[in-house]
Amino acid sequence: MSEPSVRRYSGRSVDEWKAARRERLLDAALELFGTEGYPATSVERLCAQAKVSTRHFYHEFRNKEAVLLAVHAELIEVGVRSTGEALAATADAPVRERIVAAVDGYLQTIMADPRRARISFVEVVGISPAVEEQRIAFRELLISSVVQVGETAVARREIEPRDFRFVGLCFIGAVNTVVYDWMLADPRPPEAKISGALRDLAVSLMVN
Repeated sequence: MSEPSVRRYSGRSVDEWKAARRERLLDAALELFGTEGYPATSVERLCAQAKVSTRHFYHEFRNKEAVLLAVHAELIEVGVRSTGEALAATADAPVRERIVAAVDGYLQTIMADPRRARISFVEVVGISPAVEEQRIAFRELLISSVVQVGETAVARREIEPRDFRFVGLCFIGAVNTVVYDWMLADPRPPEAKISGALRDLAVSLMVN
């Protein structure tokens, strides 16, 4: 028996229309949360930006917080993937090279687009228990990467043992402060200058 035909509208299936609608809402959220801010953006404003009715908005998301969680989750996914790929590509390299690659891999995912930086370092902070839980979970993922790099380097006798979780906390705190300041500066310092300073700090904390 043949499969039942999929109902299509203008060449797209219903699922394809829904996916495109959701993507437009996420794009709108990236733009508006990343420029005007989360508190200043209403559901109606999101819908107007995405060209989606409010009725269809609530088919995709329970509320505005759910959109922020979804956008932030996408940023987390990109950051984790980029950092992981950098560490995998330098698996056999000296620890200094691995640190630099990991820092660059992470920073390029947020500093390439100030909207991402604003959402990651401003809009999600303390906005709600659910968003804060997601933010802290991401921080722990980054810290686990620091611990993994450090413990591998110790096993290879490249560096001495230390509290790598504390190192990770110190570094992430510095990234939060430095990127936040960079984002608000007018004019912004060159990205290479900021990235270079944070790379040097990461190496110093891990190796020296």
